[in-house]
Amino acid sequence: ITFISYDDGYSPAKTVEQARKLIEDDEVLLVFGSVGTASNAAVRKYMNEKQVPQLFIASGASKWNDPKNYPWTMGWQPSYQDEA
Repeated sequence: ITFISYDDGYSPAKTVEQARKLIEDDEVLLVFGSVGTASNAAVRKYMNEKQVPQLFIASGASKWNDPKNYPWTMGWQPSYQDEA
């Protein structure tokens, strides 16, 4: 297993750039443990179109529980509502 990590500076635009690099250049199997609601939302559609698993997103937004529309995306932590 080769672990590849790029810094997106917590910027959704940079996340899109780095995700494309991971998928198209590095040909990763999956993306794991990425942080942030806005950053992950920025690449969710792209990653699902490419069928690259976006696993264990570190965000409590309820939007990560949508397997019908985004089967390749899975959150990890409890939603903010459940946690409250």
